[in-house]
Amino acid sequence: MSVWIVVAIVIEAAAATAWLFSMLSRRTTYAFFIGFNVLLPVALLFLSAPGALSWRGWIASATLVIYLADMNLVMLAWTGNTALPKLDRHLTKAERHILPVVMANACGWLYGLPFYFIALRSGPFTWADGAGLSVYAAGTLIHVLADYQKRRFKRAPGNAGRLLDRGLWRLSRHPNYFGDFLIYAAWAALAANPWAWLSPATNLLQYVFDAIPKNEAWAAAKYGEAWADYAARTSRFVPWFPARA
Repeated sequence: MSVWIVVAIVIEAAAATAWLFSMLSRRTTYAFFIGFNVLLPVALLFLSAPGALSWRGWIASATLVIYLADMNLVMLAWTGNTALPKLDRHLTKAERHILPVVMANACGWLYGLPFYFIALRSGPFTWADGAGLSVYAAGTLIHVLADYQKRRFKRAPGNAGRLLDRGLWRLSRHPNYFGDFLIYAAWAALAANPWAWLSPATNLLQYVFDAIPKNEAWAAAKYGEAWADYAARTSRFVPWFPARA
């Protein structure tokens, strides 16, 4: 059986499972949890399709496991740090039905695409491998540190209702999203194929046209003038020095 058929079965089974759990629980957490985690079986199917995993396949698998471990920690244990509770309150009935299917298919087909091309590569370590691993390390550091800083800030006494504008959050309004984007860009670099860049492009478009506008609208409604001041001096996505101290 073609690996593409098996991948399709896995992705659509995940979409159906995510839809069922989301409808029964009325929580969007399952759409994201199952959607992101379908990446692992999809990646392993692609990476093992040529036979035994190559050394690149093992490295790619390890980077994915590390990424998913962090994502699962945030989604399941640090849910309050995320937009998931807000989505539970604001999504329409139609959006609740569509989201699990969209997440599973976007993560499986588009986010998982670089692993197909990584499996096709052979030969020694190249500049593409070095670039990919360097960007992955930077993205993971930013992603993990931003989430940790947010978690620590929210748990500190006296910070209830206050706006986080320190650490990485002083340099970007969404440093966790930027770190996440770098990770997908790293896998595309490891794939060394132009089609693999559909993965980070999808990730970036989802942030720019969906996640960031939603989060910023909620933040503006919650923090008012404090948010307006923060947004005026802080980079929207790419970490950069604030406009003023």
